[in-house]
Amino acid sequence: MTSTDDEIINLAKRTEPLSLSDISRALGLKSRGTAQKWHKPPTQKAMEGKAPQNKPALHAVVEAMADRLKAAGVEVSRETLESSRPLYPPQVVLALGKALGYLDSTGCIVEEIRNKGRGRWLPVAPTVDPGSQRKRVYTNHLASKLGTRNESIEVALYRDRFTSPDGTDEIGRSFWWVPTANKILKEHNIADRF
Repeated sequence: MTSTDDEIINLAKRTEPLSLSDISRALGLKSRGTAQKWHKPPTQKAMEGKAPQNKPALHAVVEAMADRLKAAGVEVSRETLESSRPLYPPQVVLALGKALGYLDSTGCIVEEIRNKGRGRWLPVAPTVDPGSQRKRVYTNHLASKLGTRNESIEVALYRDRFTSPDGTDEIGRSFWWVPTANKILKEHNIADRF
């Protein structure tokens, strides 16, 4: 299957591996650069000698999905992870898109992300962890339910006055698992839960 540059790639139907350009089209990205960062982080020289804080997002998803990929007979070789022209299985790209919030639970592009600005952004809806398949809630989701701003939660976290996040996702954003988020809502007497 060959795609034109304007064609959105349907990951649910795709069987062939995807290049970084294909990944960009499949997730509705404006350029290949973001997919490149997810495959291989900037060099230490570009980061003033500091090692990246997280492993590349695509590598993290491959690692998290290792058992499921093996069960499906899909292999992602070390050569792929180190290649300058990698090809990733569609299952990995679909899981990455859902994990980062570019795709909804059905695998369709989330329209709100098309117009997002530069810099860090938070997913419109809770995301799905590629390893455990558990839902992850972010600051913006909690802020909405609590009737406050993201910044208020971030300040409370900094001052140790808010329940610590359960972890960070593939690009370093803090998250809470749904049970933890629901506990936070219960502590604030909010009946509308995740």
